[in-house]
Amino acid sequence: MFDLLPIHKHDFDERAVDLAADCHASHELLSAFAASAIKVSCPDHRVLFQKGEPGTCVYLVQAGEVGLIHPVSSTRALAFRARKDSLVGLPAAFSDEPYSLTAVAWQGAELALMSSAKFCKMVASDRTLSMVVLRILAAETRAARMVISTHMASEPERT
Repeated sequence: MFDLLPIHKHDFDERAVDLAADCHASHELLSAFAASAIKVSCPDHRVLFQKGEPGTCVYLVQAGEVGLIHPVSSTRALAFRARKDSLVGLPAAFSDEPYSLTAVAWQGAELALMSSAKFCKMVASDRTLSMVVLRILAAETRAARMVISTHMASEPERT
């Protein structure tokens, strides 16, 4: 966990949890995504979306890092790091719910973005892509559970 405000890259780096390798996209999904996506370069830090905003886009990290931040109080947050070949925004795209995290593309990140609707259509039309996305979502769920368990174990018990 780290202090939420202000968010400094060096604080984030010290406390963030990397998304597991099984959270990364397959070659097939990377190729399909890149063929239809819009490329975005981030010469400076850039907020991609904030917790609670409508889930309108899915992002593919092609280079650099995206920080994913989940506030747990007014001053503390859980932090995750998405690196090359990670997809950001998947749960919101498929649940038709708002983003559950805030995403910050760190300076120098290279991304590809696609609307959630276009991404869902692309995945729905190809069974292989559907299974890859299902595996990614399952891996993210496992990773989140592990972080929550670790966080709960480190909190002092209240009596």
